[in-house]
Amino acid sequence: MGLGTTGTGRSGLGWAVCVCAALACAPLAAEGGGREQPERRRNQPAPSAQPQPAAVPVADDWTIVIAAFVGPDKAERAAQSLWKAKTVAGLESAFVEERGRAAVLAFGRYAGPDDPRAAADLRRVQTLVVDGQRPFADALLSPPSPDRLAGSIPQFDLRNAKKYYGSSALYTLQVGIYGRGDGKRPTAQELGEFRRTAEQAAAQLRREGDLAFYFHAPERSTVTVGVFGTADYDPVNSPGFESLPLREARKRHPLNLLNGKGIRERVRGVPANDPKAWRMQPSSLVGVPDDAG
Repeated sequence: MGLGTTGTGRSGLGWAVCVCAALACAPLAAEGGGREQPERRRNQPAPSAQPQPAAVPVADDWTIVIAAFVGPDKAERAAQSLWKAKTVAGLESAFVEERGRAAVLAFGRYAGPDDPRAAADLRRVQTLVVDGQRPFADALLSPPSPDRLAGSIPQFDLRNAKKYYGSSALYTLQVGIYGRGDGKRPTAQELGEFRRTAEQAAAQLRREGDLAFYFHAPERSTVTVGVFGTADYDPVNSPGFESLPLREARKRHPLNLLNGKGIRERVRGVPANDPKAWRMQPSSLVGVPDDAG
């Protein structure tokens, strides 16, 4: 799917219905320094009742988000995926947690993004091979609740995206702006608040399963989701084509919001008296800046 890492399995855990009997990577370190239990038989029948989520980590923990679900049936789908993660993929310490509008399937408890266990477990989850596929390749490290994060997080800074995702990360989907809406220069206090709010918004989106970033400009900050390359969007060689991950990202985030509210804009080329002359500004692709070094 190219670089379409906008979510973590949001298109559905198809891996759950086509798995093999053996996993192709070492078991993950379980909580408390133990090891995961061996994979159970793939033909074990599904339980008649919905499984209960495992104990969730405390709010200060970083976790690995394996998949995220939204919509009215998110709890049911998350619970089913939890059962499959435990019984099919052997991730016994996986758990489900409600985060904002999403129910996420997560794994592990870590002190922070620099925790060696977090890096090792994330690498193993992402490279886990089941039936010749890597079903968790889009897993991402998720922060604790934004109000518990101190200061900026370099890993979420869009200027560092190419450092983590390579030079082929060309585009990202802008979904939010934090700044003044009247064109006036913000005060130092306002600018600081815009930047803090953007960082908190990016952190919350990551908790909900989106690969989100913040970007600080001189007078405003923006929030984006996903990293995309020419396999996702190539207006020169494949005009009009957008990959499934990009289309799903647009579906989840159809608007570009200003301080959390929609932006009403005039549609070019449409007469003013036409009902379609105005619209809410949609989310849009923007370029990923060069590595900040």
